[in-house]
Amino acid sequence: MLIVRIILAGVAVVALAVRPGTAPGAGVALGAAALDAALGAAVEPALRIVAPMVVFLAAALTLAGTLEHAGLGERVAAALARRARGSSRALYVYVCLTCAALTATVSLDGAVVLMVPVLLALRQRHGVAFAPLFGGVVVVANAFSIAVPQGNPTNLLIIARLGLAPTTFLTHMFVPGLIAAVLCAVSVAVMERRRLALPYASEAQPREPLSREERNAVLAFVTAALAAWVAPLLGVAPWWPFSAAVAVGLIAQRRRPAAFVPWQIGVQIASTLVVIQALGVPNLGPLGSALGGLLLVAALTGLAAALLNNLPVGASAVALIASAPLGYAASIGLAVGSLATPQGSVATLIATELAGPDAPEHRVRRLAPLAAMAVLAATLAVRLGL
Repeated sequence: MLIVRIILAGVAVVALAVRPGTAPGAGVALGAAALDAALGAAVEPALRIVAPMVVFLAAALTLAGTLEHAGLGERVAAALARRARGSSRALYVYVCLTCAALTATVSLDGAVVLMVPVLLALRQRHGVAFAPLFGGVVVVANAFSIAVPQGNPTNLLIIARLGLAPTTFLTHMFVPGLIAAVLCAVSVAVMERRRLALPYASEAQPREPLSREERNAVLAFVTAALAAWVAPLLGVAPWWPFSAAVAVGLIAQRRRPAAFVPWQIGVQIASTLVVIQALGVPNLGPLGSALGGLLLVAALTGLAAALLNNLPVGASAVALIASAPLGYAASIGLAVGSLATPQGSVATLIATELAGPDAPEHRVRRLAPLAAMAVLAATLAVRLGL
């Protein structure tokens, strides 16, 4: 029986690593979970953990797609270009700040969906160097995603697994996430200092009033953002009010945008949790909250995420976490450590796909040491805050 379950777990993890977010990958993982369920594996705990993540991610991606469809990408690009006044360095700072704000609202995946078209518009209209801005968006979205509960779907998995209050997660992870994001953004700026030293064309463009579609999209975004940030103060998990606000905003619009429901990812992660939990693998609780244990968990999850992808590693790690400090360390490894390779993060893959042939090369020799430094700095910050 144990050998069969080990094989099923291996099949589910490999399917998630090789074909993340695809129908074939979801079908293979679901088949493995169904066989394990027939052998007596519990399904309900995995569904309880994954359901909030899928609902929130669907709402975040749908909202991001709505904003982009309304044409706000080019408007944001024009506003950033005016604000920076021809300075590529200043523009880089504004792009990173905007990306961080979006990550804290619509998650890292939604942030890159919104930001990459903005960068393409900046390159096309103003001749801005694309590579530095793209690098800044990718590292900031991933690193800052650990700062707030709704910043990364993996955070939701960890919070649900450990029964944490969103405010508790925010209290312990905001500063580490900020440190990691600043460290990564500054490092990319140093690497790209020559390109960022070049000015760009910043000719003034007439400001046109928002269209009705743009106003509705902005209203939906502001309402959802306020709901997500006020909810923890009232003792409510932010993803539920956020998702409800997005749903209401979409219903109120005359033109209904397409809804993005990542059911394949949800099926794969839930299936992977079912087969891994059925193994009865001992959790990582004995490691406690000592710095050595936190660094070990962050390093191992980061390395595994970089090699495989943070989706399968996250689904596997959640099943082994037994304490909040280890959950924080795993979150750091999954989000920040995954920056080391092009396949490490789903958000990085999305950004690269959206950029198309304009996507710059992901230089592992540069980004792997950066990811390691950021993981170390964020983990130290978590330990100091315990």
